[in-house]
Amino acid sequence: MADVKGKFITLAGSLMAFYETQLKKADEELFKSTGKHWDGLDPEGWYNTKIFNSFMQSYAEGSPTKDMAIVTLGKKVYPTIKASVGLPPNLKTPLDFIKFEAEGFLANHRGADVKPRKFLLSEDKHVIIQAPAPGYNPKLFEGVYLGILEMCGIRTGKVVQLKAAAKGQGTDEFDIRW
Repeated sequence: MADVKGKFITLAGSLMAFYETQLKKADEELFKSTGKHWDGLDPEGWYNTKIFNSFMQSYAEGSPTKDMAIVTLGKKVYPTIKASVGLPPNLKTPLDFIKFEAEGFLANHRGADVKPRKFLLSEDKHVIIQAPAPGYNPKLFEGVYLGILEMCGIRTGKVVQLKAAAKGQGTDEFDIRW
């Protein structure tokens, strides 16, 4: 099992505001398991990643863009971290941010299913990283990495999932270029 910080579930809930039926469905599940609604979670509190996955899946179901909605959610992760707890001032380059994300992932997740990132290639303008998703859709990470590149002013970055654990390929692996 794995847990994630509440601020990410709240972020997903806020993005689902236009999809009332899906938000209500996900929120009812959350309330049954925690006694709290999506907008009342402790931002730094721990919640099961199954809840986060439920919010992501409901968001994708309601959105006309389907799985791309999860990428959109991922793009908002680092702006949310910046707004909630801040980012270190020494982060300057996309590579700095991607390496920091590996640490941040471990700071915002806990449990036996949480695996550290593994850099297979780490150079300026190109990273290949193993980033297994602990109980939720790995499309989120595509968005996280694109969001990091956008925070650095790069609008032409590319993130491609090379391997998918859900397809029996052992892990989730991403090729990030800018």
